[in-house]
Amino acid sequence: MTLDEYRRQEGVTVSDLADAIGVTGPHRIRTVYRYLKHERTPALPVIQRISEFTAGKVTFYDFLPAKEPANA
Repeated sequence: MTLDEYRRQEGVTVSDLADAIGVTGPHRIRTVYRYLKHERTPALPVIQRISEFTAGKVTFYDFLPAKEPANA
């Protein structure tokens, strides 16, 4: 499950998500949007907080790029 799918399914606002995973600073909302749209990969400690916040529904593996299918 992606972080954006989780956020929409659970009705979590981007601002609340930023608070829950400890993203701070003047561009915190933009940073979280970039996580949601896979434009930026969170640091490992942030991924750990995301996994804890989502009760394991979003994990490290959900941030890995999709594998290209091998040519047969």
